[in-house]
Amino acid sequence: MVKQYEEGNIELYFNDFENEKEVKQSFSNLKADITPEQVQTFQTAVAGLVDMPAAYAVVVEKNRYSIA
Repeated sequence: MVKQYEEGNIELYFNDFENEKEVKQSFSNLKADITPEQVQTFQTAVAGLVDMPAAYAVVVEKNRYSIA
């Protein structure tokens, strides 16, 4: 089988303690083979723009598998 990257997204979650809920922000067009360090750097940069503390990040990838 051959694995082919199709698309990816990153979802950042923040704690909204004032309203007692999590807030999710999604970003599309994630490049293939992103590293955990790159995710952390991006999350830290976005967290600097909002008043809520960062909770966690989720990377969602779509891959296509074909029989060669």
